[in-house]
Amino acid sequence: MNPVRGRMSESAPEEVLADAAANASGAVHLGAPVPAPPRPGRKVVTGAAIDPQAWPTRTFLALASVLGRYHRHRVVNLDRLRRLFRSGRRVILVGNHALDIVDPLLLLATVFRQLHRVPRFIGHENGWFRVPVLRDISARFQIIPSRQPEEAAAALRRDGFLMLYPGAIREGGMRNYREEPYRLKWEGRTGFVRLALEADAEIVFVAAVGSDEAYYQSTIPTPQALISLINAGDGARYRGMPLAFGLLGVHLVPGLFPLPVRLTHVIANPLDLGDRERARREPEALDDLHARVWSECQRFLDRVVANRARYSDPLDRSIRAAQRLLQGVGL
Repeated sequence: MNPVRGRMSESAPEEVLADAAANASGAVHLGAPVPAPPRPGRKVVTGAAIDPQAWPTRTFLALASVLGRYHRHRVVNLDRLRRLFRSGRRVILVGNHALDIVDPLLLLATVFRQLHRVPRFIGHENGWFRVPVLRDISARFQIIPSRQPEEAAAALRRDGFLMLYPGAIREGGMRNYREEPYRLKWEGRTGFVRLALEADAEIVFVAAVGSDEAYYQSTIPTPQALISLINAGDGARYRGMPLAFGLLGVHLVPGLFPLPVRLTHVIANPLDLGDRERARREPEALDDLHARVWSECQRFLDRVVANRARYSDPLDRSIRAAQRLLQGVGL
């Protein structure tokens, strides 16, 4: 058996890592300056083909540095990814989703700086490929359209590192955060499991804590005209999506003026996918495997959120208390 494989539940429980995890090599604070020009002997960046010295990449890293300090960001258990990469395994990184780019931006920047890896990212076809500005970003950073599994499979085999959010807008935008906090909405989303089986890749779940509170989700429906603007003219598909508010008002532009909650990513061990060949051959076995993967990821997320006090600070606690107050009066 591959030594890097093992059930997520068999890892050291995140609730007992406590301060040791925060101070170990697996806990990384994002606040490093933008990398200087490469020097002889410097590690080569692998994965998606980007130019580390190009101005868009440096702008991306500069923004991540600012947001990393603003959110007091850190990544726990980064060594789990490092071990997989060193072993030569392909990796599909999946996580819980909130409707913004801040938490994936901070995670990707940390992985880039610490592990010198850049994943290929799967993005929503309307939001990333038809909206101005986002369309340019998706082209420059080689984001893969969500409905092109063949392209995703080819990228995973070639680059070895893929990142996606199975819940997509159903989880990030349509979910009621106050009634379903930190719930994975992965019904019918078997594609990432099938992809891992076909490419002989590991599935690694990363729990993002603080992402649900980075913007305040109100009970006010988002105007259909606004949905049309951010969904390339299709305002009906996400009718009723709750309107969110950031530090300076309505959340319109991704990554701008979120609330200063503390953001933490906790990386799980790779999931044990069991009999991969059987799951590839039999649709029922694939469905069972997907259900188990979904359940194990939700349990891991639940444990991390239940113990979020160790990932919090006074400002973070005060913001969440204010949000609970607003929810209590029905706003």
